[in-house]
Amino acid sequence: MVDIDEAGVDNTIDYGYGYCQKSERFKALKLGQRTQIVSRISGWCCRYIVAPMVFEGYCHGDKGCKWIEEFLVPELLPEQIVIMDNASFHPEGKIRKLIAKARCEVIFLPAYSPDLNKIEKFWARLKNHLSKIVNNFNSLANAVSQAFRDLS
Repeated sequence: MVDIDEAGVDNTIDYGYGYCQKSERFKALKLGQRTQIVSRISGWCCRYIVAPMVFEGYCHGDKGCKWIEEFLVPELLPEQIVIMDNASFHPEGKIRKLIAKARCEVIFLPAYSPDLNKIEKFWARLKNHLSKIVNNFNSLANAVSQAFRDLS
C-alpha cells in the first residue's frame, strides 16, 4: 500500500517556543498575512517517503495528475494499492486511469478522514522539523526540501 497526500506550508510557520523571564509571557513577531506558499506531495510506503515533490504555489488537479504520472507511477509495483484522500480537486477518473497504467488500484478515503491516511503522521513530523529550521534558509522551498531530506 502507498498512502499519498499533498499539503502546503506558508511563510508564517515559526517555532512555537522561546525563552523569557519566568513571570513573563513569551512574545514573538509574526507576519499578519501569507505572502508565499510551498506545497509538498509524496507517497508513504513501508515507513518510507516515495516520490517526493516540492513546488511553489497550491496543488490542483492538473499538478497532482502530473505528479502521479511522472513521479509516482514509475515507483509503483504491480498490484500495489494507492490510498488517497477524496479532495474535491482530484479528478477521480483521470487518477484511476493513471494508476491503472501501473497495474495498481486506487482507493479514495471518505471525506474528512485524514486519520486514515498514514502519511499524515509524517506531515506532522515534517512541519515540526521545518518550524525549527526555516529561519536558516533564504527560501521557504529550500527549507521544505531540506526538511524532506533530513527526515527521509
